[in-house]
Amino acid sequence: MCAGGVVNEPTNLNTVIRLLDKEYMSPFWRERLERIRNWPGTRKLLDAVSIVVLIGYFLHFALPALRGGFREDEMMNIATYWRAGALKSLWANVLFWTPFYRPGGALYYLPLYHFFALDPLPYRIVQIGILAASIPIVYYLSRCLASSRSVTFLAVLALCYHPHLANLVYVGAFVYDVLCGFFYFAALAYYIRIRAKELPLRPTQLLGFLALYICALNSKEMAVTLPVMVLIYEFLKSPRWTSWKAFVYWGWPSAAPPLLAGLLTAIYIFGKTRGGSALIKLEPYRPRYSWHQFTSANAKFVGELLFAPHAVTPIILLILWILVFIYAFLRRDRTLQLMAFWIVIVPLPIAFLLPLRGGGSLYLLLFGWVMIFAKVAFDLVSLISRSSIFVGHLSPRVLRVAATILLGSTLAFFTQRENQRYAVAWLKVGAKTSHVIQALQSLNLHLAPGSSVLLLPERIPFQNQWNVFFIASLVWNDRSLRIWLEGAHKLTPQQVANMHYIISLSEFQARVIRSPEIPEYH
Repeated sequence: MCAGGVVNEPTNLNTVIRLLDKEYMSPFWRERLERIRNWPGTRKLLDAVSIVVLIGYFLHFALPALRGGFREDEMMNIATYWRAGALKSLWANVLFWTPFYRPGGALYYLPLYHFFALDPLPYRIVQIGILAASIPIVYYLSRCLASSRSVTFLAVLALCYHPHLANLVYVGAFVYDVLCGFFYFAALAYYIRIRAKELPLRPTQLLGFLALYICALNSKEMAVTLPVMVLIYEFLKSPRWTSWKAFVYWGWPSAAPPLLAGLLTAIYIFGKTRGGSALIKLEPYRPRYSWHQFTSANAKFVGELLFAPHAVTPIILLILWILVFIYAFLRRDRTLQLMAFWIVIVPLPIAFLLPLRGGGSLYLLLFGWVMIFAKVAFDLVSLISRSSIFVGHLSPRVLRVAATILLGSTLAFFTQRENQRYAVAWLKVGAKTSHVIQALQSLNLHLAPGSSVLLLPERIPFQNQWNVFFIASLVWNDRSLRIWLEGAHKLTPQQVANMHYIISLSEFQARVIRSPEIPEYH
């Protein structure tokens, strides 16, 4: 599927032909099936069928999320881009180094809010759609790296839906991770597709790669590791240099693209960490650099991905890393070597943050571990296939197909069981926000432009009281309104007396206390 890989795995159809050839197949049908097997489109057809199966598998778990609502912080996200406006938000995607908060999110939120207001269903459809569209990209990337349909299928099966990363599907606030993953994998697949053919990137191709990378950066800061991973990929596939001249000859087509991407990364980091509105100024985004923080965070990440959140300690983590590196380099497998670096480098942007991240933030990291899992699993299958004690007279190809079915079925069964423990809880995440939105909408108010509104929240169970302010702003969709929130804004009695509207608001009910039609307020 992708030039420059190892050796493409024989098609499953070839296995069928070999099995049937001995006893059942007539020369006529043998000749016909041989033609089908040798038809150039057979492998593409099998890849297409694999992708369809994987998307169907993902949708089986993802479609229930369509019933979900908005999490509290989504109101802040939408309101941030709404207040900035479409033009400023679009321009921030070009000036990617400015402190503007994740401008890629504006390309998702603003069109949906414009056409569908605060109906959560279209948001969930688009978010699930982006994840589904990522599956062919990740599949192609895995095929380029592993050159094995079985390894690719098993790896993507484990990646496309992980119960501990279900917030990628159920929680709209994780759309930043969804978008970042989409563009990160797209940029890497696009780059490797060209370089696997031993071709340098043409100027237009280089611009395409850098554009995809900037889109990933605009979606979330996790993308900063991409230039490092591309450079490691180039070093791993490079020949041994016999002289400095050979090194320089290798460096221009091979190292220039990741180094240019690295330069963009330096500009991005410099711009994003300067100014009063920089994300790094906030306590949850301020790094705490220490060895303990690094190992503890990664132990939590790996434990969560391996369904053993409390079993992986920093010592066990280091042992796992060492074993992966030893196996990858003894095996002399470039894909395993790249993934060994991947599982250490990719989580760096979140490894030094408190509180510790998890869930959908581990989307990129998961790719490295599932590739290692699939490669090691089929290395074991290949080892077993060489022993007649275990497999008798079964051909290695038959065993490989059987192993793919067995491992895939086991993984699907385990995922289904784990998902039942979490899915119902995820559906309840947006309930409070939906109740408040419906309460305000039930008033059916048509506020005059420039009106002043005082909101009196009553026992609304939001961690951030400003969510009431954001919800009201988005429900009325008028930037000229002056909305005030009791308890958040300090108001004088005169300011309260001059309010056009005073509205009492609880989770399930809103009541107009004062309006131009109801002037009295005590």
